Amino acid sequence: TLRTGDRATEDAIFMMRTRRLIDSSFRRRKKSVQTCLHKKHAHVKTSKNRNGRPGVRLQDLPEDVLCTILSKLPAKEAVRASVLSSDWRCAWTACPRLSFGADDVSKNVKGKPQRTKMFIDRVNAGLRKHNGRAVAQIEIKYIFESKLVDHLNNWIRFAMSAHTKNLAFDLAPPNNFPEYGDHYRFPSEQFTDNKSVSCLACLQLSFVRFEPPPTGFIGFPHLRKLHLHVVKTTRQDLESVLCSCVNLEWLSLLRCHLKDEMKVVRRPLCQLRYLKVVHCDITKIEFDAAKLSTFVYDGPYMPITLHHAAKLENAKFWFRRAVFQRCIASLLNGLPDVQKLTLQLGMQRLEVFYIVTTFKLWFSLCRVILQ
Repeated sequence: TLRTGDRATEDAIFMMRTRRLIDSSFRRRKKSVQTCLHKKHAHVKTSKNRNGRPGVRLQDLPEDVLCTILSKLPAKEAVRASVLSSDWRCAWTACPRLSFGADDVSKNVKGKPQRTKMFIDRVNAGLRKHNGRAVAQIEIKYIFESKLVDHLNNWIRFAMSAHTKNLAFDLAPPNNFPEYGDHYRFPSEQFTDNKSVSCLACLQLSFVRFEPPPTGFIGFPHLRKLHLHVVKTTRQDLESVLCSCVNLEWLSLLRCHLKDEMKVVRRPLCQLRYLKVVHCDITKIEFDAAKLSTFVYDGPYMPITLHHAAKLENAKFWFRRAVFQRCIASLLNGLPDVQKLTLQLGMQRLEVFYIVTTFKLWFSLCRVILQ
């Protein structure tokens, strides 16, 4: 039995071993395979394999153990396992993690409309199988087009009714990127009931747009992780969304072009610990996050101010078209409590006659890395 302190590592090892178990059963259903069972399942029939170790056949596993195994697998792997036995044909519907993407569409289907229709049918059929059940994770990965809008809205509605914890809408722009046209409008009107969002802890959105939230919009009060990629929004609409995430701990923005300031100071993000801003068209960043410990920025030089960030341990910046001395002085003014600062400059210019007069800004800095 492998013991590690990393839950993610343990889950990865468990899934790897489970896939091997299923693959072995496909090749030779009678073959004994290795697995680790909890002591309360010691009554399971076991035999000795050729290495002299206890072996267990899949058909001998108790139903609760089988459901636990299937819950750790992607939907495609769970469906594949269900054909091993007639008793398991509906077992895959117990899988609380659903992922749908372009790979679910047969390569033999020609034409974009036909492929999109097949994808829609696959998702709807999969969700119908789980109607009335809790689904911990739902992931949708597909190229966005207008005919998907109503279905995407319905899938979000299903996720809320299924008490989904992790929701990912990883939409991609059409082929004529970057002249891709409009984004998918995120349906804020579906988030006016605290019961519907009480379980949502992780949200990933790509190629969507935020519009002014409707009256009664409560946002995402239980959200802990938010990843925004190619999101079209304004300063005010983004601030409305972020201010509603009172328990947010992890925030990442990639290629989100506000063309304005990004300020979250009116309602501080008191639980925020990780902030990442990459390749965003923003003129200024100003946050109030007392528990922030890590900040990563990649993009053009701009003013950055983090209020009350006394716990900021690591700050990493990649600035382009920046003056070295002014950049350092600005950062130390905006991040006076940072302990470790990593600074990378592209196309940097050095000014010979420039003096940093506020030496006290350096006192809390333990380490500086210049690359």
